Amino acid sequence: MVDRRKDRAMGAIIGSLIGDSIGMGCHWYYNPEEQERDCGVWISYYQDPSPTRQDTWGKVSKLRYDLGLRSGDVSQTGEFSVMLIESLFENGGVYKQSDFTDRVNQLLKQIDGTSLSGRFTDRAIRDLWKNRHAGISWGEAGSDTDTAEAAIRAINLVARKTDSQQQLAAEVYENIVLTHNNSYVAGQSFTYALAVAALIEGVPLSDIRAHMSHLGDDKYICDRTVSPDIRFQIGNEAAQMGANQELGLDPVVVCRLFGMNCTLGFMLPAAYFLIHRYPADFEMAVLTAVNAGGNNMARAALVGGLSGALVGLSGIPRRFVDGLKNSEHYLKMADVVAN
Repeated sequence: MVDRRKDRAMGAIIGSLIGDSIGMGCHWYYNPEEQERDCGVWISYYQDPSPTRQDTWGKVSKLRYDLGLRSGDVSQTGEFSVMLIESLFENGGVYKQSDFTDRVNQLLKQIDGTSLSGRFTDRAIRDLWKNRHAGISWGEAGSDTDTAEAAIRAINLVARKTDSQQQLAAEVYENIVLTHNNSYVAGQSFTYALAVAALIEGVPLSDIRAHMSHLGDDKYICDRTVSPDIRFQIGNEAAQMGANQELGLDPVVVCRLFGMNCTLGFMLPAAYFLIHRYPADFEMAVLTAVNAGGNNMARAALVGGLSGALVGLSGIPRRFVDGLKNSEHYLKMADVVAN
C-alpha cells in the first residue's frame, strides 16, 4: 500500500529538482521568438545549454555548457537544494544548521563572487559570498535581494515528517534567512514552504486558502509573514482564476503578465496560478512554467515543488525522473528525508 504522505513529500523534493533542471537548459529567454527558434515551439524535456546562443543571456548558457552541464543537470540553485537534502539525509532527517552551512562554505570556496562563476551565481549568493568574506556571521550574512532560491530549497525541510510543527517552522525560517534576510521576501519564501507542507500533509487545494489563513493564528508565523495577504496568496482570487477554463486565459501569457524576471513576487503568483490550472497534471504545470520564459528555471522549480506535493512522486511521469541526472541518489535521499 502506498504511503500517500511519503509519496507527496518525495514528489515535492524530486519535482522541484526536475523543474530546476528542465529550466536550466533554456534559462532566461525574454524574447519568445528567440526561445522558439533555439528551443522549439514547445519545450517538453531537458535540453543542453547552448554554447552558441546569441541573446543577452547567451553568456550564461555558454558558461554552463563549458562547465560540462548537460540536459538533466541542476543549476546552482539546485546545488543548494541538493546540499540541504544531503545534510538531512546524512543526519537522519535532523536539520543541523552548522552541517548545512559547512557545505555551503565549501561551495563558496569554489566561486569568486562574480556572476559568471560556478554554474552562474545569482545576486543573493554573490552577496552571501561577499558578506562571508567580510567576516559577517551566518544568520547576518544573507542578502536583501528578492529571489526564489531560499523558498525552493525549503521544500526539503518541510518534506520531513515531524511531531513539532513549531520546530519545523522555526527551522524553515532560520534556513531561509541564511541567504535571504529581507523580511518581506523571507516571509514570502516562508509561506511558500508552509503551503508545500500543507499539500504534503494532504490539505486539498480547495481548502488551502482557509488553511493558510489560519496559520496566522500562530504568533511565530504571523510575526514572520508581514502581511496576511501573502499567507493565503496560494488560494486568492488571482490564483483560483487558473481553474476557471471559461475565462479562456492562456497560462503561458498569464505567467508572462505576472512578470518574467527573477523577483519572487513575480514567480509565486504564476506558480500558484498554474497549480490551480493543472492540479493533477505535473507535466503541464511544470512545462507551462518553463515555456513562459524569463526566469523559467525558478518558476518551474517552485511549480515542481507544489505540483509534486499534489500528485506525489507516483504522479510524476517517469521519463522526467529518469532524465534527471543522479536521480537514483536523489530518490534514495528523499526516501529517508520523507520518513
